Amino acid sequence: MPSVRDRFRLRLARSMDGLMRLGPWVDEIAAGLSLPATQEYALRLCLEEAVANVVMHGQPETGAACDAVSVEIRHAGGLLHVLIEDDCAAFDPLRQPAPDLHADLERRAVGGLGIHLMRQHASSVGYRRENGINRLELTIAG
Repeated sequence: MPSVRDRFRLRLARSMDGLMRLGPWVDEIAAGLSLPATQEYALRLCLEEAVANVVMHGQPETGAACDAVSVEIRHAGGLLHVLIEDDCAAFDPLRQPAPDLHADLERRAVGGLGIHLMRQHASSVGYRRENGINRLELTIAG
């Protein structure tokens, strides 16, 4: 049975101030779990990209507040299982096309690398929409 220290939860305002709380929270978790540097980096990058996308691009759905982002991290067997939830309009990041990394800089669209980076640094990435909630699930190996 996992101990309380193996599960971490944070609810953030869907704002830049809320996003600013994410880094110190990851610092505490990484130190508390003595995460290897590569795993800490992947966790930080994936969380910052996913939460920043919700903060900057999330749109309210009719009747939804769309004012918070919840993050849960479970540590088990050296893996980090991450769940990011919001009640903004449905958005499946896995349906977004991969960026053309070979295009000239002048021809590349602004943005679009965050989802690509999450795919590169997480062992698995999954998305589902349940009861009006976006649920992005990541597994990050050590």
